[in-house]
Amino acid sequence: MGRYSVKRYKTKRRTRDLDLILNDLSSPDSIQKLKQQAEDENLPGLGQYYCIHCAKYFLDNNALKGHLRGKIHKRRVKELAVNPYTSLESEAATGTNLEKFMARVAKYQNDEPGRKQMEIQMLQAQTQEYDLRDRQKFEEMYPEKVQEELLKAQEEEQLKSKRELKKLQREKEILGSDIEDEETKQQLQQGGVETIVTDEIIME
Repeated sequence: MGRYSVKRYKTKRRTRDLDLILNDLSSPDSIQKLKQQAEDENLPGLGQYYCIHCAKYFLDNNALKGHLRGKIHKRRVKELAVNPYTSLESEAATGTNLEKFMARVAKYQNDEPGRKQMEIQMLQAQTQEYDLRDRQKFEEMYPEKVQEELLKAQEEEQLKSKRELKKLQREKEILGSDIEDEETKQQLQQGGVETIVTDEIIME
């Protein structure tokens, strides 16, 4: 086994910084703009399925749903729950722009509860919106398949109703047979009493 003459190192993908992601989540307009992006052939899923917290595109809505349930996304949400590190904080650590940094911290503490609530309201139905959008596109592109689905659904409903009717008929038949059995039992019991009475009369 030989060795490579030149060592090659793998480089990680450059990700978006946390302070920039927090800016993306700071207003309803920026969130809506990132949720509804224009189609781009160079991006996974044409750039239609985007996680704002992780700054990542996905192939389809199912992949996005799986990501939102995963540990990586939850870890990123936890990281964004704290005010991210910025260049202004590094300057304040050296003693410059300290007043500006303190003003920014105070603004963050005042605005963060309302911003967090707005973020939850804007993103809680993201996957449902994508499902509706995909369904509308499917109906526009393939009307024949939509008609086939409707016909199949109607046939399934008819079969379901027929099965329910058969089930009700069977239950009625079982109940009727039970009633007949009870009547015959009562008749037999009455006949047995009559025979006992006649036997006693004969013995006397």
